[in-house]
Amino acid sequence: MTRSKLLRGLTVAGTIALSAVATTPAAHAAASSCTHDWSGPQVCIKADGHDGTPNPGTVTASWTNPPKSRNSATVYITNSEGTSYSFKAKRSGGQIVGHTVPGLQPSGSTLCVRFEGSSHKACLEMINRNGSF
Repeated sequence: MTRSKLLRGLTVAGTIALSAVATTPAAHAAASSCTHDWSGPQVCIKADGHDGTPNPGTVTASWTNPPKSRNSATVYITNSEGTSYSFKAKRSGGQIVGHTVPGLQPSGSTLCVRFEGSSHKACLEMINRNGSF
């Protein structure tokens, strides 16, 4: 192989590698937490946040073992500052699941989720490092 063909091959490979890095989406942080009362309702919270900002992105609440008669439930999300949000979650498979985007949260705050009809709640703390999870 000649030197020019080798250099051309390396240049093409380098260009492909750089374009892959340039098109990679920004990093997102993800965190989740569930209740640990195995005899009662299993409630979970998951956040797919934006790393380095106090925006938790999409928050998913799930009730993994609701009564068979429940097809939906109101979800209550509260943060440690006292702000609360509510939305409707619907049965999907064997669980009740809902999603919301609560917006910016104070750095160091905690988000908790509880379902109507259940006293169990799952909480997720935001890390103080730039407000990300």
